Formats: sequence, C-alpha cells, structure tokens
Amino acid sequence: MKILQLIKGVASILILLQVNMLFSQDTLIKNEDFWHYYDNGYLENDWISLEKFSNWKIGKSPLGYGDKKNKTNLSFGNNKEKKEITKYFKKKIFIDNKYLAYELKIQRDDGAVVYINGKELFRDNMPNSTISNTTIALKTIKKEAEHVFNQHFFDNTIFKNGENIISVSIHQANEFSSDCIFSLELIGHNNPEVLSFVLKNKNKKNKELEHKIRDLNSKFEYDKIVLQKESLENTNYNLKVLVFLISVFLILALFGYYFIIDSTKKRNKEKNQKIATLNSIILSKDKEMITLTTNLLHNKQYFKEIKADLKGIKTEEKSVVKGVINQIDYVLERNEDWNTLKEHFNAVHNNFYDKLIEKHPTISDTELRHCMFIKLHMQTKEIARILLIDPRSVQTGRYRIKKKLNLSEHEDLREYLLNLD
Repeated sequence: MKILQLIKGVASILILLQVNMLFSQDTLIKNEDFWHYYDNGYLENDWISLEKFSNWKIGKSPLGYGDKKNKTNLSFGNNKEKKEITKYFKKKIFIDNKYLAYELKIQRDDGAVVYINGKELFRDNMPNSTISNTTIALKTIKKEAEHVFNQHFFDNTIFKNGENIISVSIHQANEFSSDCIFSLELIGHNNPEVLSFVLKNKNKKNKELEHKIRDLNSKFEYDKIVLQKESLENTNYNLKVLVFLISVFLILALFGYYFIIDSTKKRNKEKNQKIATLNSIILSKDKEMITLTTNLLHNKQYFKEIKADLKGIKTEEKSVVKGVINQIDYVLERNEDWNTLKEHFNAVHNNFYDKLIEKHPTISDTELRHCMFIKLHMQTKEIARILLIDPRSVQTGRYRIKKKLNLSEHEDLREYLLNLD
C-alpha cells in the first residue's frame, strides 16, 4: 500500500506539473526589479529607439522622488519650484514567445507612455497628442491612487522572439509636482480563454478586464483540480497493475539474488578448499626437498671426509686406495641427486627452472642451483655447505647471478626469484 501511495503521489505531481505548464501565468518583470533610468535633464525623441543605455543609472523600482515607498530616489532637477516634467526608464527582457497573452501593470505618478522595441504600446493618463519631453499628464494622481497598478492586456504579438527593450517615460501633471513614482510588472498568460477574452474586449476598461480575467483564472484553477482528479482515477488501475508487476519483479530479484549469493558462497568454499589442499601439497613437497637436500649435504660431506682420510693413509696398496678415492670422486660429481631435486622443485614451483632458463638462457647449472636455494630461503652458509664451496664464493656467485639477470644494484635477487612464479 505504501508503494501504491508513493506512486500515486508521484503521478499527482507529474499531472500537476503538466497542467501548470498548460495553464500557467508567470511574472516576467516584478515590482522591485531593477531598471536603467535617466534623470539628468531632457532627452531627444530618439531615446525611445536607443538600444545601448549601459551608461544610464540603475535602480530598483519603485523609482521617483517625494514618496517614502520609492526604492530609488531620482533627481527632479535644479529647481524644486520648476521640476523637470519627464523621467526616462529602460529595461531589456528576453522573451521566448511561449505565452498567449501579456498583462502589463503600471504604477505611475502622474502619466506614462510605454514603448516596446521603439514602438508605442500604450499611454496612461496622457493626452492623445504627439508626446514630447514637456508633454504633461492629463491630471494629477493623488493619495492612494499613486500606488495603484493599472492593468493593460495584450496578445503575444507585442514582443518579438528573443531580446526586447521596454521603454517608459513618466510625465508630471505640472512643474511643481510634489512627487514622482514609477514601477511596472509584466505577467505572461497561457490561459487560452484569457487570450480570447482580451482579443474580444480590447476596448473595454481595465477594471472590467481585470474582474473578468480574475474569474477566468479562478475557473481554470477549478478545472485543474478536476483534471487532476480525473487523471488519478483513470490511472488508478494501471498503477495497481504496475505495483503488482514491481512486486513480482522484486520477489524474483530477491530469489535470484539469494541464489547467486548461495552459489558464490559454495564456489568460494570449494575454491578455498582447493587452495588449502594445494598449499598443503606445496608445503609437503618443500619439506621433502629440504630433507632431500639435507641428506645430499650429509652424504657428500661424509664422502669428502672419507676421501681426506684415505689420502692420509700410508700403505703399499696405493692402487686400491686410489681406486676408492676415484669412486668417491665419482659419487661427489654425479648429478642424479641434483636432477631429482630439480624435478621436485619444478613440480612444486610452477616450472621455476624452465622459466628462469627461458628468460636468462646464459645462466649455468651451478647458478640455477644457487637460485633454487635462494628461493628456498636458505642462508649463505647453508648454500656453501651444499655446494661444497666457501661462503665468500656464494656471495661472489650471487653478484654474478644478478649481473646475468640484468638486476640493478638496488634490486633484490631474492625478491626477484620469489616473484618469478
């Protein structure tokens, strides 16, 4: 049930977003937005088509003088008894023409003329004659009326797609006016009934339009709620089916996950058992090799001592003694034991001999044996006893092996051989 409620909630949001996109109204310019303004005297009439006005001052609306609610105070000129009649305002705005109708709400004290891209759009409290810098407003705006926003409605042909420039001139009713106020809001409508109503009632007064459009927007708010309800009812069955399918999928996924985990555990267990068995075999083989090597050491050392004793015997049977010594030399020089040891070592250590010879074909048999003992972690003295050589010769041999293996002075021979598998 919780999943169903969650999906219903998401669906409601999506439907609401779709409805709002269809019937939205957005404030494109709001009260307290920033405007460029000119309050340093009068401008020629070509100011209306001026596209570059970055050198004008910038201030937050409402702009003017003589009113505490103004956010930006303007200059009225050098003589407060003979104030400048006109103040000038400009603003750039990007329009993508996605709206069906536009509503301009203007706060003016006293009169205003609004231009879009250099063309007059409407005038408010201004005479029908040609507008100049000194044209005065029709009447003085007083008290509460100074802060009223007067509404004007237009279709979407007033703006071009892209950047547009809104220009406004505010005119006083006389030169000794006590205050000046300007602010403007721009609202984009996507309600088709608003557009239809605006087109049919262009000549009606603003108050009538305002009330009618408020009624239309209220109707559309109600229609949005009805549409949301109908959409939710129509999708309820599909949501239940979706929840059922998701539940089945989750159950199957859980079973699949459990099966995979269980199979993985079994495979890992078997693998670990095999590794343990192999390690046990390797350990056994290593012990066997060490035993074999030790026996070889003892036997050869024993024969070497016998040979020394025989050489010290004084007897007339020199030929017999010499024959025995020759037999001992034969035993000491034979390589059968070494070959057996080599086979064992290769079997346990992944063809260590073959790999070493393949990488370094110039290495000798004695050096190969030396490498084998190093890999078995034997010390210098132990290797010397097995090879029947002086420990210093072992160190010299180790140096030569490093050169043959192209190892630098800082590279460790033992580490290299241990990692050769």
